[in-house]
Amino acid sequence: MRRLVKSMLGAAFALLAAAGALGAKAQSGPTVIREGVVIGALGAIRSSLPETGPQAGLRFDIKDFNDSTAALRALDQGELDIANTTTQHMVRAITEGMDVVWVMGSGGGYNVLVARKALALPPNDSAALKELVDERKSGTPLSIAVPTGSLQHAKLIAYLKGAGIDPDRDVRIVNVGFPNHPRALEAGEVDLAMTLAPFGALAMEKDGATLVQHLYGGPYGKQEIGFIVQRKLIESNPALVQRIVDAHVAAMKKFVGDKDRQVEYEMKYSRFPAAVVDRTERSFLQYDWRTNVADLKLMAREMQALGWAGEDVSGKIDKAMDFSFLAKATGQSPQALGSW
Repeated sequence: MRRLVKSMLGAAFALLAAAGALGAKAQSGPTVIREGVVIGALGAIRSSLPETGPQAGLRFDIKDFNDSTAALRALDQGELDIANTTTQHMVRAITEGMDVVWVMGSGGGYNVLVARKALALPPNDSAALKELVDERKSGTPLSIAVPTGSLQHAKLIAYLKGAGIDPDRDVRIVNVGFPNHPRALEAGEVDLAMTLAPFGALAMEKDGATLVQHLYGGPYGKQEIGFIVQRKLIESNPALVQRIVDAHVAAMKKFVGDKDRQVEYEMKYSRFPAAVVDRTERSFLQYDWRTNVADLKLMAREMQALGWAGEDVSGKIDKAMDFSFLAKATGQSPQALGSW
């Protein structure tokens, strides 16, 4: 009898211990990943990550930032685990000695130059723009809105120089934030805006602004944004980095190559009208987890030429890339992931 009681008590304690362990595991829950993204960007990824994060045992806490500089600083200070950044800010990070690593791309197509309706500028015709610029030289020069010092500012300068337009003498560049571009165009405060695709699409839909140039591909490159982490996270917890990359790849697989799904996921996040989202996603934005490494090297050279960087760090780009996690997540080789 005593043996029976003892056996029953032992089994009861074992069950309690097992229940306690399960309860502790359930209570601990998924690992929270602090991710930094510029406000208004990557809506499709924001909307699909909650579906794929749990599969990797993760919950993503997306933190909004007004610009990529703020997100980069937060990552460097340990306030984030991963951040989305621009090619320009990656070069800046290397220049400033921040030990961050680019682990995967997220695409491009954000940069558009639009003009107010009254100018009636045709698309993809830099000669027509130069003609108008020359006509206005003797009076009030054409004004172009862009956040100075931004990736879009750098691309604008490259475009203008390619069209034979001196960005310092022939036009007036005005420091205006992206959200204010549609209103500034509508009010006639500026003639053109070098802006982000959603705000350019909004200006086109709302006030008939015209697309002058989509600065994507060719001499402008395709790579504009990607994801970065601190090198010390890779060294201290590579398994966690792998899970983070796995979740992002799975999230992108839900819509990459399917514009209808891309629009659907973007609409879950975006505050823009449906027509604006549709135009932005179908006409401009391209998501891709691969990285055109050559475009980052080009950005490094451009920033040095502009005087925005004290040195050309293009030779340091390769060491700041690590596609090993992405290779495991996608089944593609690191070499194949270095261009698209």
